[in-house]
Amino acid sequence: MKIAYVILAHKYPEQLVRLIYKINTDDVSFFIHIDKKADDKFYHQVLTQLKNFPNVSFIKRYHLTWGSFDIVRASLEGIKSIVETGTYFDYVIHLSGQDYLIKSNEQIKKFFKENKGKEFITYFPLPYALWYGGLTRLECWYIRWNNKIYRIPEKREFKSRINSFLYSLLLLLVPKRRKFPEGFALYGGSAFWCLTGECIKWINDFVKQNPKFVNRFNYTFCPDELFYQILIVNSPFQEKIINTSLTYLEWTIDYSGHPKTLEKNDFEKIRESEKLFARKFDMTIDQDILDMIDKMILSQS
Repeated sequence: MKIAYVILAHKYPEQLVRLIYKINTDDVSFFIHIDKKADDKFYHQVLTQLKNFPNVSFIKRYHLTWGSFDIVRASLEGIKSIVETGTYFDYVIHLSGQDYLIKSNEQIKKFFKENKGKEFITYFPLPYALWYGGLTRLECWYIRWNNKIYRIPEKREFKSRINSFLYSLLLLLVPKRRKFPEGFALYGGSAFWCLTGECIKWINDFVKQNPKFVNRFNYTFCPDELFYQILIVNSPFQEKIINTSLTYLEWTIDYSGHPKTLEKNDFEKIRESEKLFARKFDMTIDQDILDMIDKMILSQS
């Protein structure tokens, strides 16, 4: 059972290295993306600590801004790098640098052997009530300006007359609604997935042959929660999809769009979960939770 991990990281080098050390086994490879915004110290620290790992590759770097399509581009770069190795992987698993395994490597491999050929990705049709419909994510233009995201054609007022004029001009120039290519039913879901090597190869081929489809996700909102769902649920792999996530997470009470940081008091829920991974963790807030997982879950498996 050969597994490849595509991991996107933007901070906490010690935590990323800890994750790699814990998942590293025979027949496992890592394709790591370090956010281009991360400082050189972060990048070189990770590079130095993992330099003796022949199964670790660092992929082309992008500026990963929350809600932007560059997040998808980074994961596609990982997929491309995997395919270009010429090595067949039974499964490719997409994680962030703040994820952690909550089942042993033996249990992870056993799970995928028992479910061989199945694609694990969550999806739901749009419109979706919890996303307030969600279609505006695709139909509107999301433009980042002065570190803020503006949804066009939504009208806005600025204190600066020049900014107000420029924004009103932008409203006149862009189409009011963006159309999506015909023949694709629209879906959303979690940004994290576990897919077969066959599906990954198909995605890489499709992306190369359909640049217009890929570029359509520019200026959408959080396309990492749309792109793979729309692509795979409309693909020949549709019947093989298991509509579930293999990552345990909890959302913040205010549903800010970010998952809750898991701490010690979440341990029992994590231990009782049937998921393989969990997110998100922050060693600067609570390192003990990772130690507890190591000692009371992984070492007992």
